[in-house]
Amino acid sequence: MAHEPRGRGGRGRQGLVPGLPRPLPPDLDGRGRQAGDEAGRGEIRKAMKEIEFKGKVVVVTGAGSGMGLLAAQEFAARGATVVMCDVNAEAVSRAAAEIAAPGRRAVACPGDVRNFDDALAAAAMADGLGGCDILVTCAGGNEARCCASRVPFYEQPREVLDWGLDVNLKGPVYFARACMPAMVRKGAGVICCLGSVTAFEGDGVGAMYGTAKSGLVSFVKSLALAGGPHGVRAVCVTPGPVLTRAAMSGMPTVLGRAAEPHELVDVILFLCSANASFVTGTNHVVDGGRLLMYQPYRAPETK
Repeated sequence: MAHEPRGRGGRGRQGLVPGLPRPLPPDLDGRGRQAGDEAGRGEIRKAMKEIEFKGKVVVVTGAGSGMGLLAAQEFAARGATVVMCDVNAEAVSRAAAEIAAPGRRAVACPGDVRNFDDALAAAAMADGLGGCDILVTCAGGNEARCCASRVPFYEQPREVLDWGLDVNLKGPVYFARACMPAMVRKGAGVICCLGSVTAFEGDGVGAMYGTAKSGLVSFVKSLALAGGPHGVRAVCVTPGPVLTRAAMSGMPTVLGRAAEPHELVDVILFLCSANASFVTGTNHVVDGGRLLMYQPYRAPETK
């Protein structure tokens, strides 16, 4: 279920707003991290460790690798019981066993986010553990074959179009539909969908990826309206480049670097915690200022 982007890469420096500092200032180290930032991050990490999810049942899709795996690890470390879903049965089973080894609670639930029955199976497993309290949808990505060859949208076969929409949009929809009833019964819950800045940038190759991620921004608003009267919150987290894939590390940002995975997971943890109890129906962009670097499209002048 960890359908990660492969080969999408960035849009380079095309469309960069003139005047932004290039090269990076001398007080930045090799990762583009400003002097003193390490200390600040250390304080934030210390505060994040105080967030707990004891007694909570968390369902995470795409939990066999990447952001989904890190999210599952962090929730389990904070006392949650985690249902780890992934299309790669071997990877997710191994990951769940490793998380559970120190005495934490994690169970594997292999399945495909494109299959509604697999979503129902994950929800049923969560019900057996007390019912889903938090759903985090991390499974997603571009179709590898298409992106590797940079096939433009107008040449992509139907199966590529379907794959992009099914994994990135229908998957979160299916899992939200399957897990939300338990939250409604409990009178509380959180649904957190992982988006992408591609929703706002567009991508001539990964058109379905961007389209689906854009749909998630609207979807969480609908979830918030449906779930609000029952104490269920819904949010979307929209990352820019994250150091989970080499192709993403070179994508430009105002901060001059890609995010470290825990910088994104920290936002997810906060939004799923009681500290964000009044936050719902919102999209949270965590992109290092990437979206600031592009000018609006202007059609060429004509006579």
